[in-house]
Amino acid sequence: MAAVAGLAFASCKPTLIEGPQPYDSVAASALEGAVSYTQYSDAAYTTVAADGNYITYNTSPSTVVQFYNYKSDGVTENLLATGASGSFVIKPKRGGSPSQTVYGRLVNADGSITEFSHTFNVFVPGDLDPELKLLLAESGKKIWTWNCEGVPCWGNAGNTGAGANFTPSVVDGMWWGVETAEALMDQLDHAGGSATGAEDSNAYMTFDEDGNITAYKSTGDVIYSSTYELKDYDPSRPSGWELAKLVTKAPSVLFPFSINEGGKTVTEFDVMYLDKNFMTLVYTKGNGAGSWGEITFWRFKNKDDYESSLNGGSSRKWGWKSADSPVWGNAGHTGNGAGFTAGVVDGQWWGATPEGLLDQSAHSGGVVTGDESFDAYMVFDTDGNVNCFNADGGKIRGGSYKLDMYTDGRNAGWELGKLKTQNILWPFSINEGGKVAPEFDVMYMDGTNMTLVYTKDSAPGGWGEITFWLFGPKD
Repeated sequence: MAAVAGLAFASCKPTLIEGPQPYDSVAASALEGAVSYTQYSDAAYTTVAADGNYITYNTSPSTVVQFYNYKSDGVTENLLATGASGSFVIKPKRGGSPSQTVYGRLVNADGSITEFSHTFNVFVPGDLDPELKLLLAESGKKIWTWNCEGVPCWGNAGNTGAGANFTPSVVDGMWWGVETAEALMDQLDHAGGSATGAEDSNAYMTFDEDGNITAYKSTGDVIYSSTYELKDYDPSRPSGWELAKLVTKAPSVLFPFSINEGGKTVTEFDVMYLDKNFMTLVYTKGNGAGSWGEITFWRFKNKDDYESSLNGGSSRKWGWKSADSPVWGNAGHTGNGAGFTAGVVDGQWWGATPEGLLDQSAHSGGVVTGDESFDAYMVFDTDGNVNCFNADGGKIRGGSYKLDMYTDGRNAGWELGKLKTQNILWPFSINEGGKVAPEFDVMYMDGTNMTLVYTKDSAPGGWGEITFWLFGPKD
């Protein structure tokens, strides 16, 4: 029995079996040599170009690599692609260097990281892409704000599938919407129960050429900040639905909540309408085209691209702001330019409606001009011409104009800039017996409003009499 016991003990003695050893770390030179690249000039990756912005890569032997570069701040990483093969895009902004460095890294089996870099020669655009010309000003940065001018600015609709039916004033299949941004305060169930600061007609958001989006309260305090891409723009709407996709890395547009989803935020929007002055976004909630399933919509307007406000990038028709409220009259010079907001004249004393101007011929030199109608209008074009027409389309007056807006805010706290012309609707200074104002202070202008003033040389803050004009677009 003892021998048997000894044999049993011997049979339990462990034997060391040699297993695979961890891979050695990959050298940077070896990793860089394992990657090949091809550059293309088009987003379809069909036309090879030595300076192409669209780049494919492949690794041999197959190795998972992560590629990145840096955002405009030079510190924040911008992830481009991850995988053994794939593609990424490098598009420097206007004025950038054609020499662009991309970084690659590999996590080794022992946890160390191998890094390398590769420098590409890419095409640098001399101009913005067509869609970015709409989203951004020529400066590469633009402010957008709520568009609640006679239309709901956030709400729901049915997915009709008819993208071409979306216009500046129409959300196709609309069911319901808030008439003012302030009314969003009554809709906080859709925002998870908390106000964000976007529930304000003067809240706004900026887009810039570096791909940044920031939403602000009316006070200038930041609500959200992230990055964005405007993707797959095609004005022909190949799907019959959207023009493009607006994708933000984090929720960043004003009030970014899907309706009836208890605070769910949205980061990918269908762009349903976009021009220099108006933008309509939609989130379909996954409801298919033509299903009439519920979708959420957002409507915004240009706030600070004044040239686009005035002439729309080609020509634009403006007329009296209202048929039933004062559009021309007098006020005291308060010196408080910031008091002029959409449709508001700071220090206003008195005013006349368009039809009411028929009773004010003492200010026009005793003549009826044709301006005295809500249907009179004026057209500004990009060649610097302005022409005024009566309700029947007959020309009243015309000539040249120049819009000089200040880049650093209001001049001495008063005007945003000057509109230099004498050819606007009813261009008469009040209580001066038919005197035509020689030029106008621009007190407020956005995609749906233009407020002009002639101070008659009244001193700022002295409450001397000034003349005001209120206009709105007619297209």
